[in-house]
Amino acid sequence: MARYRNRSVFAQSSGGGAGARLAQGLVVIVLLALAGGVIFLGFWDIQPPSRTVEKVIPNDRFLP
Repeated sequence: MARYRNRSVFAQSSGGGAGARLAQGLVVIVLLALAGGVIFLGFWDIQPPSRTVEKVIPNDRFLP
C-alpha cells in the first residue's frame, strides 16, 4: 500500500524555474529603481532661476 504524501496545492502550481526567478528579479530591480527615483526627486533641492527680468510696458496700454 502506498503512503500518502502531504503535498500542497501551491507547491505544485508555483512553476519555479529560471524564467520565473529572472522575472521576479527584474520586477524587484524595477521597483527599487522607481523607489530610488521618487526619493531622489523628493530630496533634490532645485534652485529657481535667479535672473532679473525687466520689460518696458508703454503707457498707452494703461489709458482707457
